[in-house]
Amino acid sequence: MNSQSIAIEAATDGACSGNPGPGGWGGLIIFEDNSELEIGGSELNTTNNRMELTAAIKTLEKLKSYELKENFKLRTDSKYVIEGYTKWIINWKRNGWKTSTGKLVQNLDLWQKIDQLRINGLEMEYVKGHSGDKQNDRVDLIATSYSKGISIVSNFKESTKSENFFEQPAPKAIQELFTRNELIQKFAEKQYLLNSNELNKLLGEENIFNIKKYSLFEYRNWRLIPKDKKYWIIENKES
Repeated sequence: MNSQSIAIEAATDGACSGNPGPGGWGGLIIFEDNSELEIGGSELNTTNNRMELTAAIKTLEKLKSYELKENFKLRTDSKYVIEGYTKWIINWKRNGWKTSTGKLVQNLDLWQKIDQLRINGLEMEYVKGHSGDKQNDRVDLIATSYSKGISIVSNFKESTKSENFFEQPAPKAIQELFTRNELIQKFAEKQYLLNSNELNKLLGEENIFNIKKYSLFEYRNWRLIPKDKKYWIIENKES
């Protein structure tokens, strides 16, 4: 894609394990020609709110390079980001970046940064997290993976269709399957523990019956092994 591409929508999300603890953020920009840009990153010691803000900041920085369609929306499941960006910042600035109780605003550095990155006409829209919204699920996957030390953006589209993994653009469902399998393999290599809810998100709803039984089962190239009556470990069949 190039600076002539017209962006039509964006989504962001942040995640943190421990709060404070290791965190990750993710962003998605969709363009008029159906190309997409996905970005993400991590921090070793942070909070969920800082990751939500960072996701919005990094995405706004990218958006500065493109023309945006009219009534452009940046979608997030963080009411903290939306309320701060649209309402709270006004009073904070009047009060010298202090709250109504006279305390310095938390995450001041990030709020000042996001305020500097305002784009005329851009609106922030709330989307309920973990509700089946495809864009929110994708940025959640990026952010959560980064918070667990897994970089997956390199496996995603960050280019026009003709520059994807395949010489010719593959159907979206196949691209998503490729990404999912790459991520499952990462979990198998790292031997990270997953709870049933996390495993269900990783494998997809079609495996929910096997997960609920909480007994060993196989999925494609892997074994899913219950551990300590609480978690799952992914193991390669060949091992």
